[in-house]
Amino acid sequence: MSKKSREHIETPDVCLERVKEAIERAKEDKLQAVRARRRTMMRMVAVSFICLLVILPNISIDAAQAMSGLPVVGDFFRVITIRDYHYIDDRFSADVRIPEISSENGVGSAASQAVNQKIRAIAQQWMDEFEEAHEEEWGRSQIIVDYEVISTAPEYFTLKLMTYQGAGSGFEQDYYFTIRIDDGKEMMLADLFPEGADYITTISENIKEQMRQQLARDSGKSYWIDVDEDDPIKSFEFEKISEDQSFYVDEEGRLVIAFNEGDAGPMYMGCIKFTIPKQVIDDIK
Repeated sequence: MSKKSREHIETPDVCLERVKEAIERAKEDKLQAVRARRRTMMRMVAVSFICLLVILPNISIDAAQAMSGLPVVGDFFRVITIRDYHYIDDRFSADVRIPEISSENGVGSAASQAVNQKIRAIAQQWMDEFEEAHEEEWGRSQIIVDYEVISTAPEYFTLKLMTYQGAGSGFEQDYYFTIRIDDGKEMMLADLFPEGADYITTISENIKEQMRQQLARDSGKSYWIDVDEDDPIKSFEFEKISEDQSFYVDEEGRLVIAFNEGDAGPMYMGCIKFTIPKQVIDDIK
């Protein structure tokens, strides 16, 4: 055999190393295939789980009722969770529970359907903004949409929708939906008073009085009231409640006025509520 031919003959050590490399490549290829199958299975499980949480409640009222575990409110309204969505990664998280009100005896069915539409629209807006932030990778974002049935006087039903968005600092906004049980009417604050009654001034003045009393007792509280003319926050000063003011009637029959963050005081005060004594509004009812 010539010297040139012998140069092309690999030594046993070289052959052994190449065999080892081939075995390692085969192992890695098999491992990658296993991982791919596992990822596919996990996606299938996740999709099935989402279908269970999201699609099933929309298809079956009975299934949604069982999942929500919420009782009938009196003999008039039932609240179920029609969507339960959760997502989390290292920068984004979402916890969303969307309720739906159903009328058990037909009274209030139109009002409950109108409220359901409002709730879906609010929740969808928050989810759309979250999805956009996630797709565009805008910093960090957290949203929470949840609900609570408020304990009210026997003649009312109130559902509270709570929303929260966190992106550096947090912002909470709550919505109150009240239905009068005897006629199924969705209530505005004005519906609690006779036509022409100046309930706005009466309630607003009582709230200002409560603010001043709280400020005198607690230096940690702050409201936008009695602001100096040259103060930059003068334009934010609380003057009166709005015609579409959030409210509910508590289980003792007292009117509760609710403000979102920033409506009546600095953001750190959070969502604020004032209970109006019955004697304050008895004369205008």
